[in-house]
Amino acid sequence: MDLKTSLLLIIPAFIILILVFPIFLEVRVSFNPLNNRGALGVFIFKKKIVYYFIEVHGKYIILTNDSETKAEEIEFSSPKFLVIEEFMKQLKDKLRVKHLYVYYNIGLGDAFLSSMVCATLNQAINFFFVSLKSKKPTASLCVYDTVSYNRTVCELAINFKISLSLIDLVYSFIYSTIIVKNKG
Repeated sequence: MDLKTSLLLIIPAFIILILVFPIFLEVRVSFNPLNNRGALGVFIFKKKIVYYFIEVHGKYIILTNDSETKAEEIEFSSPKFLVIEEFMKQLKDKLRVKHLYVYYNIGLGDAFLSSMVCATLNQAINFFFVSLKSKKPTASLCVYDTVSYNRTVCELAINFKISLSLIDLVYSFIYSTIIVKNKG
């Protein structure tokens, strides 16, 4: 094999590596249900890809970033939602969870009631973490909770990092689209 042929084989090898090499995706979501506002950020290799401020008004979600504002109607029976639902089912086994951090600050104005609600929420999150850890044993999971005893406040945030190969992502999306079209 001469040098020119071996150099030409580098191109398909590089493309195959890109398809198989895992992509590290980090998602940061925060939401305050008291005023129906939050934020969503998606990062690939620690570089910001998408960032939106979120507002919920009835059946509409308003997404705002530096360049645009768009309103999306929430329809749970729309074909777009069905494709996303099937896509999440397909990705569930292909995702490798690196870390999942849950942050919350809850206060109901009453110290006893606030502590009881936070303890119950903490137990529910820990139960979810135990079931997730049994399926994804390499995941790093953590809860950061704050109880505001004398204030009425509700702030929730989730930060998670996953890895996924590009071939799994494309395959899952195409497969989900085909399944939804065949059902409909």
